[in-house]
Amino acid sequence: MKTKGLTIVVVVCVLIGAGFYFYSGKNPNAQSAYSLFDPTLTDEQKSVVQPQIDQQLARAPGGKQVSSTQVVYDKGAIVITYPVPGVANERLTTCDYRHFCVWENNDYQGQKVSLEVLPSGTVNLPVYMTRQVSSWKYNNERYRTVVYGVDGANAVGRIMTSTLKEIGIGDECCPFRADNQKQSWTEIYELRALGSTTDTIVSIRFSPMFGTPAK
Repeated sequence: MKTKGLTIVVVVCVLIGAGFYFYSGKNPNAQSAYSLFDPTLTDEQKSVVQPQIDQQLARAPGGKQVSSTQVVYDKGAIVITYPVPGVANERLTTCDYRHFCVWENNDYQGQKVSLEVLPSGTVNLPVYMTRQVSSWKYNNERYRTVVYGVDGANAVGRIMTSTLKEIGIGDECCPFRADNQKQSWTEIYELRALGSTTDTIVSIRFSPMFGTPAK
């Protein structure tokens, strides 16, 4: 599916958090389900992890520290998990159901940002991750939502990665929907190394696979 030359204009229907996070179809009172990672830290480990949490909360007010390694925003719709020196745990490298997760390093290592999959909407990553995105995982109901990683804020720019295998990587962003159901494509669920030409991801766009999101 080629999208070269197309310019996108994203119309924001609902805006939350002063431009940081907007979406449609989500109950504003609902608590998102996410895995808590709350190991007991040594003083040395805490001296590495806690300053990062403090800096994040200072940089982007509205978050809440919920464990020794995690900060959440919007009642858990966005979860930042910081790695702990000397600690390896499956929760650091997996992605909860109904989430799209990005890591700062290849092979799902380093800081992780978990985003609840939305019916439609955009998340600007620099609010939650100051480093590049190098790997990702997608865990959701099959063939329901398309996720795009875009090199500009508010999903304006070039598609750098996508959960659709046949998307025109590097072309100008498409209108964020797979209207042609006869087109041959494959949904993918993880990418362990984006490579040097595709790691500049500034925003994540969620779009319904076909048509408009279900109500």
